[in-house]
Amino acid sequence: MTGRRGTTVLELVVALVITAAVAAAGASAFRQVVDRRVTVVAATRSTERAAALRATLREWIGTASLDTLLAPPGELHVVTNARTPAGTPGARVRLYIDQDPETPARGLCAAIRSPASESPITQELDGTITALLVEYLDRATGQWMREPALLAGRPRAVRLTLPGDEAQAPLWQLPLTLVAVSYTHLTLPT
Repeated sequence: MTGRRGTTVLELVVALVITAAVAAAGASAFRQVVDRRVTVVAATRSTERAAALRATLREWIGTASLDTLLAPPGELHVVTNARTPAGTPGARVRLYIDQDPETPARGLCAAIRSPASESPITQELDGTITALLVEYLDRATGQWMREPALLAGRPRAVRLTLPGDEAQAPLWQLPLTLVAVSYTHLTLPT
């Protein structure tokens, strides 16, 4: 058999089996890369949304007058000159958690009322946020308090903690702390 040329059927079958095994392993690895990319893109979008909303809240609250007397626990009331959907300076913003099944909004919402308007604009900010913890830093004692009535004067800062479900961006787990510029005792029309 010294003059034999070409490959035998057995050699061809072995080569095909090895090629198929390598292709299957490559396809599996490629599928994992694609799945991880989808997860990373979703997490990035969620983090970007959380960062944009934190920037909006920082803008609304950072230059606002806090209305500490009217805000029940779990809500924050401010009067802001920052840009809001109301479109005018001096808008009153009420941040709250909407859990009412009768309304289309869910989670963290804002009721924004311009000074010239009777009815507020209600906007869902993030449907994954399930609670709003508002704490005020007492200027006199240096303690964080949840009840504004317990403050010994005007608050030094306000801290928002926004816990939510597991689908929520980890950025929301960090409290948002803002120095209080001023505060007022407004009576909001009902």
